[in-house]
Amino acid sequence: MDYNFSNFIFILIFFISVSFLYINLSRITRIIKLGKPEKTKASVWQNFWRMLKVAIGQTKIFRDSQSGWLHAAIFWGFLIFLFSAAESVIKGFYPPFSYSFLGWFNVGLSFITDIISLFILAAITYALYRRFIIKVPRLQGDIHEKIDAVLVLSFIGTITLSLLLQNASYISYFGHEANSFKPISEILSAFIPMSSSLHLYNIFWWIHIGTILVFMNYLPFSKHFHVYTSIFNVYYGHDNIPNKLEPINFEDESNEQFGATEFTDLSWRSIMDGYSCTHCGRCTSVCPANLTGKILDPRAIIVQTRQRAMELGQFMVEYNGNPSGAPDITQLQAIQDKKFVGDYISAEALWQCTTCGACMQECPITIEHVSSILEMRRGLVMMESKFPALLQTTFDNIENSGNPWGFSPADRGSWAENMDVKIAADSPEFEYLFWPGCAGNFDEKGVKVSQIFAHLLKEANIDFAILGSEEQCNGDPARRAGNEYLADAMIKMNVETFKNYKVQKVITTCPHCFNTFKNEYPDFGVNLEVIHHTELLDKLIKEGKLQLDKNATKQKITYHDSCYLGRYNQIYQEPRTILTSIANVELIETERNKDKGFCCGAGGAQMFMEETDGKRVNIERSEELSSTNSDIIALNCPFCNTMISDGIKALEGTAKVEDIAQIVYDNLDFDKHKKLEI
Repeated sequence: MDYNFSNFIFILIFFISVSFLYINLSRITRIIKLGKPEKTKASVWQNFWRMLKVAIGQTKIFRDSQSGWLHAAIFWGFLIFLFSAAESVIKGFYPPFSYSFLGWFNVGLSFITDIISLFILAAITYALYRRFIIKVPRLQGDIHEKIDAVLVLSFIGTITLSLLLQNASYISYFGHEANSFKPISEILSAFIPMSSSLHLYNIFWWIHIGTILVFMNYLPFSKHFHVYTSIFNVYYGHDNIPNKLEPINFEDESNEQFGATEFTDLSWRSIMDGYSCTHCGRCTSVCPANLTGKILDPRAIIVQTRQRAMELGQFMVEYNGNPSGAPDITQLQAIQDKKFVGDYISAEALWQCTTCGACMQECPITIEHVSSILEMRRGLVMMESKFPALLQTTFDNIENSGNPWGFSPADRGSWAENMDVKIAADSPEFEYLFWPGCAGNFDEKGVKVSQIFAHLLKEANIDFAILGSEEQCNGDPARRAGNEYLADAMIKMNVETFKNYKVQKVITTCPHCFNTFKNEYPDFGVNLEVIHHTELLDKLIKEGKLQLDKNATKQKITYHDSCYLGRYNQIYQEPRTILTSIANVELIETERNKDKGFCCGAGGAQMFMEETDGKRVNIERSEELSSTNSDIIALNCPFCNTMISDGIKALEGTAKVEDIAQIVYDNLDFDKHKKLEI
């Protein structure tokens, strides 16, 4: 193959294509940079390892077993195709070039490339079948999305098929290339006449390289732009779903924006989420609000963030952050008149989120939907004073009484009367601080759990105390409801109390308190060893400090994973270990369990709001738990206890709904332990 005029044409087209791609990638990068800075504590090596595991290894993609292999085959195939694409490009500059000098490495590379081509073509066929024949619900979109999907799959198919035919034509004319093994191409070469093979080789080479150049320039305008961004999105993501909110410095007088009312109020990472979204719909397919008939669509929130960034952001980057200098002021004014939250993203949808984290758990490229939702809630509450009316009562109660229900602060700790439980103010020397939380102090079911757990601690000779009337709401309901100013005040009061008593270890019966103390309070100057009561109970049973009845009654138990203990903090095994350590217990798992567990419907301050659309989330979950025909539904959270109890009652179910502490107490060996008397 000699150097000829077509090579000059290729070089010209190549540099035009690369220049056009650079312009568009640069524009999008500048739009992403309009977002706020994002803090990260992960090291370069942690980020790199996550990128290898999740982005390159595709570990999260296999959470959907049916589509996982399909996507992985295409992705890994394209990684391998990078070598052949590079070879084709270099041939455009220097026709005699080949990888044959790589010896045995090229033998393996050429073989894998040839074989993987068949897998890619099969995957494309199956992808089209799923989208247009089976019509998987989460893959259905508007006509533009369907056209985009067909175009992208057509690009991939053309690139793959043209490579095979290019190689087959080469073999037909030139014979076997040194140090290569291409069995599929060799089979195809038998059908290509030698008289036309050189001509066909040139045609297929142009089709192959031309499609690559067109495809790479189409991607910035496609939902498949994640081809460029997903690896970076994962690199700057989190190993597990983010379990904390960034605090706001209210003492900074220059800070005039609280929360997000425009896309530029989000972090640059959240904007990149929008550009990285694959539109696969996995997030929406597991959203408890969406699955129960509400309008919240996690995918739409991410997609609309990109849409707003594309429409307004292009003016901002083209005119140095001052879009008013744009020549088409009419078009700009129409865009500026639209509201980010309102015209692009539904405010009603934002208030339907339970913050369960299922959307983030399922996302294969670590998009953080909940973080963006809560920033927008902050903007609605603190900048626009727009929030559900019921939350006003909750905010007032927290501010005035230190709890969401408005009970008297003096009544905190009254559940412990006559139980000989130490109060920190009277006995400031203790190892553990037991934090019952608002539900554990005021809710009837929560109070019962507090009493039982305190009794178990005493039976195990644990040195603990409670704060009593000095305890305040931990701030989680206000934070998740967008009222960061109120949360900030509550947190700082609790931090001062912790410091005053030199608290180092805290036990909670509430996963929301657990998550807040463990992951968010360090930002406010206090680092605690935070222990959920199921963790401690598991430890005490294993150490023999709590003895269980070896002749317990046979019983079937199913366990409900709370979102803030499970997905947010990866505590799945300890509660199950407790249950299976009880004699004659058959533990029955629901279909949706552990990190695929389904929310009870109370998180994200939903406990203090009202569901008005669709089916109630707690009913959906209670139906699934009831379907196990268990005698007991075991829980680890006071909010879950309330929601599931209400759900089972509404369904007229017979299963008992009990906290794990209650179950442990009921199965104690009372020959060795005292019974609770209150």
